[in-house]
Amino acid sequence: MAEARSAVSLHTLEPSLRRIPTNEHIMVTRSMIETSIFPHVSGRSRVESVQNFLRHVSNTAKKTVYSTKLYFLDLLFPCSPFSLATSMGSAWAAKALFPGLVGKIHSYIPLVNIVPEGPSREAYCLVVTGTAVWLSGVVITRHSLATLLTYHGYMNDPARKPSRKSVLFFFLVKSLLMGPSTTRTYSYQAVIPKLPLPALADTCRRYLECARPLLDDAEYMRMERLFQDFEQGEGRSLQRYLWLHHKWATNYVSGWWERFVYLRNRDSLMINSNFYIADAYKWKPTDQPLARVSNIVHSMLQYKRKLDHEEIKPLLLNGVVPLCMHQFRRTFGTTRIPGVEEDTIEHDNTARHVAVYCGGHYFILHVIDPFGRILLPRDLEKQFAKILEMAATCDPPTEAEKNLAAMTAVDRTMWANFRETHMSHGVTRASLEAIERSLFVVVMDEASPEHTKKCLDEEDDVCKELLHGKGYDRWFDKSFSLVVFKNGKIGLNCEHSWGDAPVPAYMFEYTLGLEHNGPAYDDTTHMNKAIPTPYTAILKPPLRLRWAFSEEAEEIIMSALDIAKKSIDDLDMRVVCHDSYSKGFMKRNKMSPDGYIQMALQLAYYRDAGEFTNTYESSMTRLFREGRTETVRPVTMESCAFVRAMENPSVSTGERVQLLHKALAKHVHRSRECMLGRGVDRHLFTLFVMSIWKGQRSSLLHEVLGMPWKLSTSQTPPQQTELWDREGNKNKFPAGGGFGPVTDDGYGVSYIIVDDDNLFFHITSKKSSPKTNAGRFAKAIVQALADMRRTVTSTAL
Repeated sequence: MAEARSAVSLHTLEPSLRRIPTNEHIMVTRSMIETSIFPHVSGRSRVESVQNFLRHVSNTAKKTVYSTKLYFLDLLFPCSPFSLATSMGSAWAAKALFPGLVGKIHSYIPLVNIVPEGPSREAYCLVVTGTAVWLSGVVITRHSLATLLTYHGYMNDPARKPSRKSVLFFFLVKSLLMGPSTTRTYSYQAVIPKLPLPALADTCRRYLECARPLLDDAEYMRMERLFQDFEQGEGRSLQRYLWLHHKWATNYVSGWWERFVYLRNRDSLMINSNFYIADAYKWKPTDQPLARVSNIVHSMLQYKRKLDHEEIKPLLLNGVVPLCMHQFRRTFGTTRIPGVEEDTIEHDNTARHVAVYCGGHYFILHVIDPFGRILLPRDLEKQFAKILEMAATCDPPTEAEKNLAAMTAVDRTMWANFRETHMSHGVTRASLEAIERSLFVVVMDEASPEHTKKCLDEEDDVCKELLHGKGYDRWFDKSFSLVVFKNGKIGLNCEHSWGDAPVPAYMFEYTLGLEHNGPAYDDTTHMNKAIPTPYTAILKPPLRLRWAFSEEAEEIIMSALDIAKKSIDDLDMRVVCHDSYSKGFMKRNKMSPDGYIQMALQLAYYRDAGEFTNTYESSMTRLFREGRTETVRPVTMESCAFVRAMENPSVSTGERVQLLHKALAKHVHRSRECMLGRGVDRHLFTLFVMSIWKGQRSSLLHEVLGMPWKLSTSQTPPQQTELWDREGNKNKFPAGGGFGPVTDDGYGVSYIIVDDDNLFFHITSKKSSPKTNAGRFAKAIVQALADMRRTVTSTAL
């Protein structure tokens, strides 16, 4: 049916009116696109085709060999192949020192009798013995490291006062890593422990503790009875099945979390799921967008190459304990493909091009030449300038072409049906694949937004543009899109299913660091400086993608744009640049910065809404293999007592500070529990999935997991890389990012602690809700921070 509809459309519509290419032009264009994406497929001549094919085979073979080498090096870590020589030497020394004992051992070596006596048999025995000792050492060392990493007692030690067990743990881990082996990006992956499965009784107890401050006595007693029945009844059976899944799966949560929370969710990605990451708030190195985009793309490709070669250092907690780097693999070349009932994630890391949206047109730009060399910034400048020229001089885009990405901004089923019906054949299919197979998308935005500085009555134009654009100029399915504004500001729009915010945030910070440490920009022209090279770059001309849409398809695209615009118009956003104080003040008063900010958010929300609410704070679980996140529930009996004390004028400042310390201690404890896999929500979620699989609907789990998060919060980790001098470049750090509200009558709050003096909040809500107002809540946060500082300071005096 879809094929017949496409054929009728192409033959009956007037090409001059709809600006659809003729059939001959379609075939030529499709051939050009396929050749551009897959250069080994064909060429201008038979000789060129053979050359392209041989070059492709050679490059593939090199990558395969190199990937295999990295795989075996990671498999041996923390040992190295060089240690095999040591084992051989040890075997030879043992032969000299203990000839009788070694001779008996050699008599048990397989096939020893078929080797002629003399030097040949002796060499054979030494090689077998040395290799066996070496492999045993590898296994023992890796098993020892994996066993050590299951210890997490250091998480509960006082700051700078580790216990004896923790000191011994750090000593032993460092001792195992003292060998000559090079630590690569994924070296630790196989020795990182699995996420533990909490006991059912512990999860039930923790949930009731979390829910207590939000329930009255009668409701709490009802919930307590329900959990007692659940623990003794259906929960026990579900836990047994979940235990089997836990033993089988690498991570008993992440696979289901990705599938059921993200890929089976039918809501629009724009605002509801995707998030953004902003550039530096008060600084930019150049106001020339061509120079900036060229430098940033070049730096991103450098980062990708380091990632492919496993030259990015793995992240370590306390400089010793490794964090899982699994999500980093899908940073580039990843696309979320819509499905009618469930989306899929496709990853192709072999692409050599990026997709560029400019002037309503889509282009393919090759950023890696046929010899595998990354194009330099000056060469990329020429290519992007060519794209701008092509966009300005070619035929104006059709409404369907210009607004096509609006389909990625509507519900997934609508987009999947449209994709199957109108984009599954011919040049349109080839163009779609060119975008989906690209490393990432570059958006040359014609807007020149600026941050609103400290005016909380106005929306932040830069961050709003990064989150949703105009509804038609962001390809929301890509792992990330680089947005470059006309004034030189940049940022990312990121899809969420493939990875969590710290992963693209790390990439973005690393990219800005490479830009900062590179040749920089010319002081006069503000364009990229020339970099001397011993070769001349091979620049393939950018290729404009072509589309063949029927009138029906265009109507669907325009209706999708209307839906997207309604969501955009309903979003309210504020960005708070809080420079009065930050973590410096908090740490001087021996307070957890994250806990302090969460208490400020609780105080602000209570003043804004007049009540406490179910609050979500994201916490990472990357201490475990393929870990993603867990939910910290910041609302505790202690936090509520502190907030009420702040609102009660009869309570002294001393009592308020004491209550604040108690609330912070509770929050720190709960955060650590979540990091160690002892949270509540992911365990209950997996029990719910198991109940669905068994065909028994759990009313308790359905009720608990269906409670809305009216205040959803997340912290963006600052300075994850070592490319920056913090003291000299405070104004150049990224200002964090944000996301949309989770509920129609709730707030989305993301914050980043940049340094000792600066703190950013990104706040969103919906204008259609009479209960929320992002500007009002932003002011409440600023006031809460001021009141808390005044309280703490007055007590110190």
